[in-house]
Amino acid sequence: MESVKQRLIRAFWFTLAVLFLIESWLWDHVKLWILRLAAAFGVKELEARLREFIAGLSPIATLAVFALPAITIFPLKLLAVAAIAHGHVVTGITVILAAKTLALGVTSFLFDASREKLLQIGWFAKLYAAVLRVSRWAHERVEPFKQKIRESKDYLKAQLSRALGEEGRSLFLRKLALLRALVRRRGAA
Repeated sequence: MESVKQRLIRAFWFTLAVLFLIESWLWDHVKLWILRLAAAFGVKELEARLREFIAGLSPIATLAVFALPAITIFPLKLLAVAAIAHGHVVTGITVILAAKTLALGVTSFLFDASREKLLQIGWFAKLYAAVLRVSRWAHERVEPFKQKIRESKDYLKAQLSRALGEEGRSLFLRKLALLRALVRRRGAA
């Protein structure tokens, strides 16, 4: 039988894996949101100019450009902590999250634009390989849990179909969709 200590250790590593995967998901999706935002503001051509600019840089200069978003949000984080210390907790946390999200998206975009140059730096290539290993490790830790969720969902669907029949299940899902729409309408009003 597994001890409490072993369970806590497993829970810790599982939580760490989930947090890493959330950060990875944000890395991929916030970049897309920023690209859409740039397109909405009509600065999409900035992407091509930035890639052209990075192409002319040395690997070390490219690293400086890549690190810029993380460096620029540091003063914002300090201001946010000061706001929290003065009792403006929601404002401080909002500023931290917004700055972190924006920096994450910009950093992700910059990484895509400068990956080849950055990987020419030996220690950076090793760090990147380590991040890829951690990503595989996190997926391995979380996948059994995701599989259990998929199996539970399939089981519930099958039970619902058996209990209601296919027509009853379809009717139930339509009523559920109507209920969701009603709740959304009331929330919007």
